Amino acid sequence: MSPLVGSSNKASRCSNEDFPDPDGPHTTIFLFFSTDKRDDIKVLYLFCRFVDDLGDDKKLSKKVSKIKLTKIKKELLTRKSKNQIIHNFINLMSKYEIDHRIPNALIDGILSDLSKVNIKDYNQLFCYSYKVAGTVGLMMCDIMGVKENSLKFNAIYLGIAMQLTNISRDVKEDLLRDRIYIPKEIRVHVKNDLHEIPLSDKLQSEFSKDLKKLIDTSDIIYDLAWEGIIKLPLKYRFPIAIASYLYQSIGTKIKNNKYNIWKQRIYLTKIEKVIKTIKVLIKLIYNKQICKNSNIREKLNKNIKKIVLIKCD
Repeated sequence: MSPLVGSSNKASRCSNEDFPDPDGPHTTIFLFFSTDKRDDIKVLYLFCRFVDDLGDDKKLSKKVSKIKLTKIKKELLTRKSKNQIIHNFINLMSKYEIDHRIPNALIDGILSDLSKVNIKDYNQLFCYSYKVAGTVGLMMCDIMGVKENSLKFNAIYLGIAMQLTNISRDVKEDLLRDRIYIPKEIRVHVKNDLHEIPLSDKLQSEFSKDLKKLIDTSDIIYDLAWEGIIKLPLKYRFPIAIASYLYQSIGTKIKNNKYNIWKQRIYLTKIEKVIKTIKVLIKLIYNKQICKNSNIREKLNKNIKKIVLIKCD
């Protein structure tokens, strides 16, 4: 394991215990990276986890969370922090020349969650998803040494697609936190009484029709991301492809479960992950790519680029 610059204590090193979410792709793809990259990716993960937890910590008031997150933004700018996780991440920023505006955009997205959330349209959703997930894709590009702008946009697409999957899976929990990320413009079946959805079978059934639209959109964006994945250096292509396919498979499983995300959280079993991983390998070998809905794909492609370059700058 590679110790971080200027730090040799336990917090600067990471173990599998640092990946507490067994449903995410982290524990699966982690083993496919070299030891040095593995250490750096864990530092990035711990930073993202730390700031995300500050936004969701029920023990903290929203005011305190905002103060703490705003303080971290300043620390990233000055490159000084007494917090070990932030300190380690600052070292990572220096090592890979990560622009401070990228993690600060991530924090801005988390800060927006501290207020009542009611997304109005896809533009707002894509902007939010870029901040909380697309930025992580950009930082992964820096760690992997990916310089091409086209591939960086593909990384943003993957982050956005994964975030749409997260939103689809966590609708119930988000509603209970006064957050609704499915855009108003596609919520044609349930426009009001959103807080009653977790308690009403009828409203859940209606809302599932709107949820289908979001997952269908994420599938198209996963396709856009795949166009970049197959162009990555071989040593990174497989783990990123696994992460993409496993996350997309969660959306597929939600579809197969008839969008019933109300009774239990949807996740992939270990055997499902193994099967999906084998399928990814086959997909990569044959360079298989689905080119459906080309008009919609191109529209989304242009729209997301415009949002990221202009509205989310």
